[in-house]
Amino acid sequence: MKSHPGDRTCPPKSGYPPRPAPPARLERILAFIERIDRRRHHIRRIRSRGGILGVELTRWRDAPVTLDDGTRIRPGDPVGELHFENRAIERFDPAAWLTAGFEAGRADLVALAGWAERQPPGLEPVAYHGATILWPIARRFGFEIHDRRRTFRVRLEDWYDRGILARWAPAGRDRLWRGRGALLTRDAWLSANELRRRYGTS
Repeated sequence: MKSHPGDRTCPPKSGYPPRPAPPARLERILAFIERIDRRRHHIRRIRSRGGILGVELTRWRDAPVTLDDGTRIRPGDPVGELHFENRAIERFDPAAWLTAGFEAGRADLVALAGWAERQPPGLEPVAYHGATILWPIARRFGFEIHDRRRTFRVRLEDWYDRGILARWAPAGRDRLWRGRGALLTRDAWLSANELRRRYGTS
């Protein structure tokens, strides 16, 4: 059976077990929660048209993090939290969504680097972070991937993000049976210096 974005009942195509996720009947509720959460955190699109990433400007509140390039993120440091614009995936052709997504994501990061270069000293985030189930894609954009301690909160985020993935992936809920290993969130980090090096214009 061929899957497509509107199909949410496709049977598994591989031998991998299904990953626990919110049932399909909760999709509307989760979509409503997602909209409220985006407003509450003042998540803004990086580009007004064509983008797939949003950014939330915040302060780091967790334990210190040291990245491979020596950047150290301490509690209270300015950080840009990156979020996927999930609804943006709907506009992509299911047969070419991955290529289109990479092109849009790269354009977003170029725009983000341009914005960062215009910020006054001390206001630019020291790094950009996202906790995502799509961390293999983030790695291809140059993000550094860190494991997360599997606390109850993190396991709940894993479950919630699998629901989002099932709702927006071109394969629908069939996506929960695809790929290797567990679908778990991991931390993706990109330092301000690495953003400029990879995507800046100066």
